[in-house]
Amino acid sequence: MPAAPIDKKKLAAVLAAAVPIITAPILRPPALSVAPALITTVLDPDSDAGDSVLLEQIRADPLLVAVEADRQAAVADNPKVIPRPTQDGQRITDEWLQSRTDEDLRYRFGMVYQEIHEMVDSLGIPDFRTRNNYVCDSLEAFCLLCARFRSSGNLYDLTIQYNRSISALSEIINDIVEFLDDDWEHLLAYDNEHLLHPSRLLEYADAIRLRGAPTTNVFAFIDCTIRRIARPTWYQRVAYNGHKKFHALKFQARNDNALLSDSGILERLAEFAFPEEVDEDAPLEEQSFQIFGDPAYGLSRHMLSPFAGEGERTAVEEHFNAQMASVRIEVEHGFGIVANTWPYLNAGWKHRLYASPVGRYYRVGVLLTNCLNCLRPNQVAQYFNCQPPSLRDYLHAKD
Repeated sequence: MPAAPIDKKKLAAVLAAAVPIITAPILRPPALSVAPALITTVLDPDSDAGDSVLLEQIRADPLLVAVEADRQAAVADNPKVIPRPTQDGQRITDEWLQSRTDEDLRYRFGMVYQEIHEMVDSLGIPDFRTRNNYVCDSLEAFCLLCARFRSSGNLYDLTIQYNRSISALSEIINDIVEFLDDDWEHLLAYDNEHLLHPSRLLEYADAIRLRGAPTTNVFAFIDCTIRRIARPTWYQRVAYNGHKKFHALKFQARNDNALLSDSGILERLAEFAFPEEVDEDAPLEEQSFQIFGDPAYGLSRHMLSPFAGEGERTAVEEHFNAQMASVRIEVEHGFGIVANTWPYLNAGWKHRLYASPVGRYYRVGVLLTNCLNCLRPNQVAQYFNCQPPSLRDYLHAKD
């Protein structure tokens, strides 16, 4: 027989009536905050706006007020207890966003009012109800995500600004991160029907050539970035980076051969990275498109690297290496743009493996950076004089 649904209001009333028992002197100080915490769990203002009135009435009860004052006094007398701020501030609404200046919105969220709405609409962000029934509309969820990524500070800073509890913020932000990563992951992979179609690859190769590269078919540069994370509870050796001397995750941008092999990039390029019109008698390097990496990547039909090895380089080889290095540096600038736009991605001590989707955080940060590039061409796009696609064109649906 199925269990009857719980009446939250009746349960809260029972808990309120039990306050004299569960806060009796014999149980103090550990239980001082039990009643308020239980009632808040049952009736959370983030969960149901209709319950917030009853919750405020219960919190205003003289006995609970006394209990809370007693708890705060106990915390003040205990130097080991970390002080926490009071939840406060303004919920994010469309009206509130319109009242802010462009400068303020760029500081908080990295974009202005019109850009926020365009991103929410184009990304198809839905309203959210988390596993603990925190309710949040699409606009607020997106802004909370951007606000989190824009700050490397404590999550409590957002509770002060946007009147959301820590648990609500954590669940909402993780839910929208998972949504974006699941729905748009194809844009960060092998989008050979659109962004990586051979006609587009030719445009990218021409842009690189016009910046001084002595190649005709190199359309991208490959490198990796190492993102620091907190020391994990399990498999610490696996996550430890001996070169950097900290725990980290690696992300590769189109340096190592193991990551290249695992990614399957060369196998995928062999499926589509060929010019649409090319003579059969053309040199081999002109019969396919290539990516360019450092010497560790080696050479293949779709991979080029600088001249390396023992012995001195010839003048031609030195010139080739110097010219390619001058354009290849832009891949590092691309990583830098992501990190500078979203400082939270640099706060490795906050990225706890197994507790948060830390790998998704960086991928979503790259996705949002690419979207912003469509609205405002960044340093790399301007350097290569390569106009990004429109946001609608970039965010095409997966086939």
